[in-house]
Amino acid sequence: MDLFTKVDVPKSSISIDYSSRLMFFGSCFAENIGRFFVDAKFNCLVNPTGIIYNPLSICKMVKNIVNQKIYDERDFFFDGNNYCSYDFHGAYSRGTVQEAVALVNSCMTDALVFLKDADIVFITLGTAYVYFLADNPAQPVCNCHKQKPETFIRRLVSIDEVVSALSDIVYNLSTINPNLKIIFTVSPIRHLRDGAHCNRLSKSTLHLGIEQVLQKFNCCEYFPSYEIMEDELRDYRFYAEDMTHPSLLAEKIIWQRLRDTYINKVCQSQISRVEKFMQAVHHRFIDPSSPATRDFCKKNLALADALESEIQGLDLSDEKKYFKNYL
Repeated sequence: MDLFTKVDVPKSSISIDYSSRLMFFGSCFAENIGRFFVDAKFNCLVNPTGIIYNPLSICKMVKNIVNQKIYDERDFFFDGNNYCSYDFHGAYSRGTVQEAVALVNSCMTDALVFLKDADIVFITLGTAYVYFLADNPAQPVCNCHKQKPETFIRRLVSIDEVVSALSDIVYNLSTINPNLKIIFTVSPIRHLRDGAHCNRLSKSTLHLGIEQVLQKFNCCEYFPSYEIMEDELRDYRFYAEDMTHPSLLAEKIIWQRLRDTYINKVCQSQISRVEKFMQAVHHRFIDPSSPATRDFCKKNLALADALESEIQGLDLSDEKKYFKNYL
């Protein structure tokens, strides 16, 4: 008897290798999956404006990036410690408004430059519950910055609103990069503070919205991160201590399924070699000035050069700089 239900992932026409440029938008699960690509030294840009959970806010930020919205002091408020924007994660808040404005505008420019030459964008949706500003109900909020609840109106958006937002994302991205491929996922992280039933309503709304968008656009695909977690990894041993987030083991399993879907065998072998090399980068020296340390660094500098020459698109310049510091 087979006591394991494996989720079938449809074959994809998308192929990722080290020459691919990958961008990630969305929830903290997008950050986690993006981290695996970054650690394997793929050319990635992960959440250039910070973590965003809902489709309407992602739509707003994509549109602002494409249109290169220029932020100024009016887009920020002082929370008692830092100047914050409802469009950006707290990591982009700063002690002076001038610093905050300069930082977010720089990030917007960098995001547009990367998007114009990107090959694939992953968009991970976490929830269909959206916060809107109470004094401007048409404006979705990307981050509440722990402001008073009465500052916002929170509601579950409709399937039609999800479809409209995701369609606008596809349209805006295609205007600057017609060859771009988009992979949608739904975060497997459970938002149990909404209650189990409302969490299901939220995730179902996202799934139904994505399905309609897939029928409209040939450039879009869906990767079943949510289904793999819910069906293959349904045991609580695959959850972190909070019982809502996937454990590191679960994330690694989903990462492997994603690799099997989008990365060919040649590139998978290359990833294994790069990962082995990166273990040397993370090595800590007992005596940094010893002859053994210098020999170790020379050996890995040569290996870095060999990997770069063999793997098109691989950039190990930071790692080579690290080893050169010990010579």
